[in-house]
Amino acid sequence: MKRKLLVTAIAAALASSFAMAAPALAHQGENHQAVPQTAEGEGTVTALDAQAGTVTLNHGPIASLGWPAMTMTFRVHSAAVLQGVSVGQRVHFELMNDNGRPMVTEIHVL
Repeated sequence: MKRKLLVTAIAAALASSFAMAAPALAHQGENHQAVPQTAEGEGTVTALDAQAGTVTLNHGPIASLGWPAMTMTFRVHSAAVLQGVSVGQRVHFELMNDNGRPMVTEIHVL
């Protein structure tokens, strides 16, 4: 039980660091466009749940977010992101800030 609480607390702290890392706006002349914060990482797929739209990755450090190596479960942008991906595969993945929560938008098997 203590471990589950610790993992939940760490995940919440990391999600908030992702939100704080997001730039608010990019200025282009008079037009203002929201710019989503993105990051990349590499890791190993430890679980997939296409119905829930999640993937669990044991990833290395993600310097751009200040994250250490860890195992995390991420939401995926769509079920198509998980096509061709299997548990145990080493992957490169891309994250996008989705309202302060990291979401996997692409996964490429290495």
